[in-house]
Amino acid sequence: MKKLMMALCLIPLMGVAHAAEHEPKQCDDHKHHMKHKKTGDMPFYLRDIDLTATQQAQVKAMMEKRHADRKAGKGEYWEIKKAIHELTRAEDLNEAELEKLIDKSMTIKKEAAMARARFHHEIYNLLTAEQQQQLEARLEAWKQKHKQS
Repeated sequence: MKKLMMALCLIPLMGVAHAAEHEPKQCDDHKHHMKHKKTGDMPFYLRDIDLTATQQAQVKAMMEKRHADRKAGKGEYWEIKKAIHELTRAEDLNEAELEKLIDKSMTIKKEAAMARARFHHEIYNLLTAEQQQQLEARLEAWKQKHKQS
């Protein structure tokens, strides 16, 4: 009976010991498994397409520029969000100011969507006709896979 009790007490410890051996890798003090994009990484949809060295360099430069532009634009957007939050917590709601801030926020969102569309357009036009066909096939396969789910 003592052996059985000892065995039952050791089972949870074995699980904890096993988990400690296989601790997830951490990046920048974040405890998750997400793979972060680094500045200049390939867009996910180009990873399996064979690009020439020139194309890779061009895409990397475009990604670095896009990353810098997005980082610079986030500050103003979050300041507006903070101001909207403060307005909603005020004793009296200044609807004219709120509308102005929301319009500004929507303008920033629209500009970001336009920049994203321009970026993808430039990437697509950088590819050869064969590479564009490969990309279209991958996107179609992805759509079919997620359509069934």
